[in-house]
Amino acid sequence: MTVPVPETDSVLVEGSALSGQRRVVHEFLHERDGTPLVVSTRQPAEGARRTHRRVVGHESAADETPEGSDDEPTPLVVDCVTGAIEESLSDESRVKYARHPSNLTSVGTKFTEFLEARGDSALAVGVDTVSPLLMYVDASGVFRFLHIVVQKATGAGCPVVVGLDGSAHDDRVVSQLAPLFEVVVETRRVKDARQVRVARPEPTEWREI
Repeated sequence: MTVPVPETDSVLVEGSALSGQRRVVHEFLHERDGTPLVVSTRQPAEGARRTHRRVVGHESAADETPEGSDDEPTPLVVDCVTGAIEESLSDESRVKYARHPSNLTSVGTKFTEFLEARGDSALAVGVDTVSPLLMYVDASGVFRFLHIVVQKATGAGCPVVVGLDGSAHDDRVVSQLAPLFEVVVETRRVKDARQVRVARPEPTEWREI
């Protein structure tokens, strides 16, 4: 991984959109055991899968990658985007459609359905970024949503990583959400370089992504 993250159940990755934050989220999912489960708040399902493949070095792989492939399982996706512009969507085996990014009950329900249907299969859970959710719901509402996601995921033995574009929100939002996570990772852009470090619990030096 780009930055050594302690073996932990819950990680918040905070940084601007162009700082490599999304890369770190997908690297975390790739390096943990199990099939990635991505709650995609900014891209439709296919875009989220394409981003994951690009980050982990499987850009040429198609979504026809066999389910359960040891090489790189096709991510499960809770699509929070498509439902806002299309009606009468039907869930698929590896994609579930939330009604709208403002409807955190719908997002949470679709996430829970995947979690409960996993059987004995391991999952690694990721919310690519909660920043779009904060456009519709206040920080307290997003805090409650993430608290449920983190508790359900870790309670089922699934690690969870969440991205946050800290530059889009004031420091109070970051301070309110960070205590939900055991580890906080920060990313930043310095000139043309993207850098990353562990900020909590034990700060590390910045290093290039």
